Amino acid sequence: MQSTLPSSGHPFFLATLAFLIVLIVGYGSDLILLHHPGWMISDDLILGTAAALVVYHYEKQRRNFVSEKVRIIREMNAFIRNELQLLYALLEQPEKTRISTLQRIVEHIEWALRELLTGKHSLSEAPSDGPVGPSGHSIKRIA
Repeated sequence: MQSTLPSSGHPFFLATLAFLIVLIVGYGSDLILLHHPGWMISDDLILGTAAALVVYHYEKQRRNFVSEKVRIIREMNAFIRNELQLLYALLEQPEKTRISTLQRIVEHIEWALRELLTGKHSLSEAPSDGPVGPSGHSIKRIA
């Protein structure tokens, strides 16, 4: 299983790179401002814009990350509720069909824990071989 988290050295590398770029650009702009003090407002505007872009990009990535995690939690909630509904319906089935139906339910839950929680699949790709109710009709899953 492949992790989607970046390595622990990746943020440090990016921070060091950002530090060096700001240091070099800042030093260069200070040298220019020594000869042209009227450009100081332009320097401040450029620095403020750069800081705003960094914060905007970070917040956008964080929002996307959190919304993906919320989507996965919602799908897991719906999936597990469906499987619990099937377990309750299993009580009404004849004794001889309970074991195979229970095995399918367990396999579905294992699939959800393995695939949904890692974000590899969505609920629409869930296994569809649902259990059969006491009347012989397929038990309907709720979404």
